Amino acid sequence: MNKNIKICFMGTPHFGVNVLKRLIEEYTVSLVVTKRDTLTKKGKVIESDVKVFSKDNNLYCIQPENVNAQEVVDLIKSLDIDFIVTASFGEFLKLDILHSSKFGVLNVHGSMLPKYRGAAPIQRAIEYGDEYLGVSIMKTILKMDAGYIYSQEEIKLEETDNTETMMDKLSILGANLIVPVIDKLYNNEPIEVIHQDKDKVTFSHMIEPSESVIDFNDSATNIFNKIRAFYPDPSAYFIKDNVIYKIFDSRVVIDNSDKEPGTVIDNNKALIIKCGKDSLSIKDIQPASKNRMDIKSFLNGRRDLFAIGSIIK
Repeated sequence: MNKNIKICFMGTPHFGVNVLKRLIEEYTVSLVVTKRDTLTKKGKVIESDVKVFSKDNNLYCIQPENVNAQEVVDLIKSLDIDFIVTASFGEFLKLDILHSSKFGVLNVHGSMLPKYRGAAPIQRAIEYGDEYLGVSIMKTILKMDAGYIYSQEEIKLEETDNTETMMDKLSILGANLIVPVIDKLYNNEPIEVIHQDKDKVTFSHMIEPSESVIDFNDSATNIFNKIRAFYPDPSAYFIKDNVIYKIFDSRVVIDNSDKEPGTVIDNNKALIIKCGKDSLSIKDIQPASKNRMDIKSFLNGRRDLFAIGSIIK
C-alpha cells in the first residue's frame, strides 16, 4: 500500500469495477473517468457500473464527451497523477492523454496478448472454444493493444463459465497483477517486459447483433460456446413460430442420429434440439415479453410449442 501514488482510473462496465476496488485499497484514486450515461428506448437513464461504484465510494468521477479534450488533459496534470489505469474503458486515448501522467497509461486487458486485441477478447475466446483465458497488464501506446506487456496470467475456462463469470474472474486476476507492476515502476525497480510477437496477433471484433442468432446447422459445441460467450449481453436466440427465444444456458448432448438440424428430439424433462453435429440441451430460456425460466418450468404446459419432431428453422 502506498497512498502517495495518485491514480486516474478509466473504465466503464463491471470488469473495471473489480480493478478500481483494488486500486482504492492500495493507492489514492484522485480521478475516475467513465463513459457518459445512456438512455433506454423508454427514456430511463443507465449509469455505468464504474460510475455507480464511484458515487457509492465518494470518488471524483467525470464523464467527458471527449476523453481526449484539452480540459481532461489539463485536469489530469493539475491532479499530479502518477498513473492512468484503464480497464474496459472503450475509448481510444490520444497522445496528449498518454503523456498527461508521470508514468503513462497501464491497461488491464482481458486476453493473453497478442491474442485477441480489440473490443471483445473474453467473448471471442469463449466463442472460439479456448480452453484457457487470460489477462495482460500492458503499456498503452497509440496503436490499439500493441504496447509491451508487464505481466500476464491465464486460468482455465470451466464448462459452467460464461462471459459474466469470466469477466469477474479475469478482472480480479488483473487487479491483483497490476499492483506489483505499479509498485515496481513507481520505485524504479527492474521489471521484465514482454514484447508482443506481431506474427501471433489476432483481433476480437465487436459483437454485431446479427451474430446472436442461433443456427442449428452448426455443431452443438459451437452453439454452446456462442450461448455462453454472449451471456449476459447481447444473448443468443432462435426464432420459432415468429417468437424470439433467448437462451442463457445449455449443454452438449452426444448424438449420432441423422435427424435434420433443428429437430426437437426431447421435450419431457429437457428441451433437446438436434444440431449439425450432436444435440443441444437447453437449460435456461426466455420467450419474448416473458420472464426468464429454467427449462422444466418453461416446458410445463408448453410442450405443444416444441412438439417432438417439430423443426426450428
